[in-house]
Amino acid sequence: MSTQRSRIVSLTALIVAIVVGIFLVSAAISFYIITVKVPTDLAHEIAAGVKQVFNFTPRTMIRENVVIEQQTPITELATVSRSVYVDYSWKHTWVGSTKELQLTGAFTVKAGFDLQDEFVLTVIPKPLHVTAALPPPKVLSVQMDTFLVVRDESGWWNKISGQDRQNAVNELRKKARAKAESSGILEDARANVEASLRKIAEWSKTTMEFLPPAAGR
Repeated sequence: MSTQRSRIVSLTALIVAIVVGIFLVSAAISFYIITVKVPTDLAHEIAAGVKQVFNFTPRTMIRENVVIEQQTPITELATVSRSVYVDYSWKHTWVGSTKELQLTGAFTVKAGFDLQDEFVLTVIPKPLHVTAALPPPKVLSVQMDTFLVVRDESGWWNKISGQDRQNAVNELRKKARAKAESSGILEDARANVEASLRKIAEWSKTTMEFLPPAAGR
């Protein structure tokens, strides 16, 4: 009788050990899937989505570990293009003789991101989501499309020089940049890239959180 009871106890212990073993293996597999496989797959999927939309691969991390290094076949990412129209007037008087220049110009200003700066996406496993640290947006180019000389008048002995004309064109270009920046083009550049990144996150069935601009520098 005691032998039979001993066998039952041994069999029960074996079953318990098997159940515990199965539970531990299942837990380990679940832990691996949740903390390693799913975040890694998401990191590659998000990076591939950015490459498809923007033609560059961002630095992609899982917590503090780099999974994909940034690859930038392009050096700049322009997300806003805006037409700007400006006027510039200048005059100079010397010994009673006045010279005067007046120009008007049309420019195309592009704003976006310098990809020499780091563009970092980080996958956070729990709860699963992505954070984005973007570099500060910049005015990337100020292209003069047309300009018109409204007035170009020299004084009797105070003549307009070629350098005067070049300085006037340079000032016209500076005014175009300043006018574009004051119009909110930098904010629009960031908003546009954030909207595109949110869509990429939605394709991957996750969400994206944007860190404050200072954190992206």
